Amino acid sequence: MAVTIPTLNQLYTDILGQLESELGITIPLFGRNFLRALAAVQAAKLKLIYLMIGDVQKNIFVDTADPESIGGTLERFGRVKLGRSPFSAQSGTYTVGVTGTAGAVIKASSTFKSDDDSSSPSMLYQLDNDYTLTGSGDTIDVRALEGGLDSKLVINDTLTSTAPIANVESSVIVTVELISPLSAESIEDYRAKAIEAYQLEPQGGAATDYRLWSADAQGVAKVYPYVKQGFAGEIELFVEATVADSSDGKGTPTLTILNDVESVVEFDPDTTKPLNERGRRPVGVFNIDFNPVTIKEIDVEITGYQNLTPTIQTSIDNAIEAFINEVRPFVDAADVLANKNDILSINNLTFIILQAEPTSIFTGIDLKVDSVSVPTFTFDNGDIPHFNPTTYV
Repeated sequence: MAVTIPTLNQLYTDILGQLESELGITIPLFGRNFLRALAAVQAAKLKLIYLMIGDVQKNIFVDTADPESIGGTLERFGRVKLGRSPFSAQSGTYTVGVTGTAGAVIKASSTFKSDDDSSSPSMLYQLDNDYTLTGSGDTIDVRALEGGLDSKLVINDTLTSTAPIANVESSVIVTVELISPLSAESIEDYRAKAIEAYQLEPQGGAATDYRLWSADAQGVAKVYPYVKQGFAGEIELFVEATVADSSDGKGTPTLTILNDVESVVEFDPDTTKPLNERGRRPVGVFNIDFNPVTIKEIDVEITGYQNLTPTIQTSIDNAIEAFINEVRPFVDAADVLANKNDILSINNLTFIILQAEPTSIFTGIDLKVDSVSVPTFTFDNGDIPHFNPTTYV
């Protein structure tokens, strides 16, 4: 049974009442009184005990547990079910073009600083292995010294060596992103994966297993496994990235994330297990297609809204965005039917608007999916929505 934590005043009043009942007296409201002082002290002690009980109660369930950084147990649940702690930020690695004299050597541990006009100014990148220039078409691979997206570079960004290198020009230019940087896994993303791991049962190659296996890849929000129509023994696995780690800020995974998912689906990354226990692809599955999700652009146009104010508009926009962000493909073999939420329609948008602002009066709603007006749309086969700002006409 959940413990309701009383306020300090409630505890104080209760203690006074018990003292009056036990002693058969009425404690005066004013003046110096030992019993009132005693009641205040005991109320403060009881309050601390109640807070401790509430904290213990909160941390015996994965869905409410606090992170370990503030004394909670969330990561302990995750390590039990996921077999890992939250992913830390991953550094990006980039191929950069260098110019210099043949035979010149760039030593390992040489560092380069991104220029002020680059995507991530003033970040440091390191060469991990010695490189000897050929004098033509030379490139080296440098690794960001800071993990995450704060050090992300794009093609044609420039860097400058932090110390002179004999017979080598100080400026280099990014030509290829070899390994995409990944942000640290958020506590709530980690919690969601741990909860899903408790809810899903391993079944030796069922759809739920692809969900569980993919949780071992960093930057993955969710995967949607389907049997490939018309192909016996083939699976289509659609991968959705977290917004922070996606290539477009909408959920499309980078090539790095797709490759990581393929790696963990084929082979358990847990190196503590015997080698012959780490294979994951089920017998009878001959091919798995690892595909990015397909982003469907969603536009909502509300016509004839009466007495629209900035506050009302913000309330409606936030409600619609929160609803659309929860709409996702339903996988029969992996998802709970009670949580099915794969349909976006004018009717459910109307309900969301009236729920946010019950007094709303408007003449109509136009729902567009990829610029095409539709009354309803079902998201399946890896389709996920991306909400654009609501327009009012």
